[in-house]
Amino acid sequence: PAGMQVDGTGFLTIFGANLGPVQPAGMQVDGTGFLTMLLSGTEVLFDGAPAPMVYASAGQVSAVAPFGLQAATTKVQVEYQGQTSPAFAAPVSPVTPGIFSLDGSGRGQALAINQDGSLNSLDNPAPAGSSIRVFATGLGQMSPAGQDGLVVTGAAVPMTPALQVTAQIGGQDAAVTKAGGTPGLIDEVVQLNITVPQQHLLLGAVSVAVQIGGQNSQPGITVAVRP
Repeated sequence: PAGMQVDGTGFLTIFGANLGPVQPAGMQVDGTGFLTMLLSGTEVLFDGAPAPMVYASAGQVSAVAPFGLQAATTKVQVEYQGQTSPAFAAPVSPVTPGIFSLDGSGRGQALAINQDGSLNSLDNPAPAGSSIRVFATGLGQMSPAGQDGLVVTGAAVPMTPALQVTAQIGGQDAAVTKAGGTPGLIDEVVQLNITVPQQHLLLGAVSVAVQIGGQNSQPGITVAVRP
């Protein structure tokens, strides 16, 4: 916890013991279209208020950090079957961008979709000048304002990050042609359409990064490209 930072639109994962059920539970959607705040008897509390739950197990729980976090720090606790962990203080940042990886580790191949709708990989790289879709969180407040844990539907008003997002592929500037919500995902997950630079000598797995509010996404995440 000492090295943990929370932003107002990201996911917080906590590791420990006896945090939740022995049988892991994935996120659930209630009848109003929001993630539930109670998952298999487990809650994550930010300053005493429950947050939308993403995952719960005995050794690991994940929740959505609320959009409304404003203070420099927030007190986080896990409650399981009425037993509450000691609170720990986590620093809060307006933005902490992160790109989703294919294997969920936050490193290596990004979860990226090529322009033709196929999964991006070393065996299926994106050509120069084409558009790829990557997915990010921690991009701060949205416009219109996002709602904690709301699953986006086709009828929803299109949202974009309130701050401008830029990107690089292989260290070269790459145009972001779309940044917004996607039906079936929650408000805190943003789809970014990024154009592979047309004039480049890049081949294979190259770095992909986004920037917002002066903050960079995590290093060590890649997409596959070809001339």
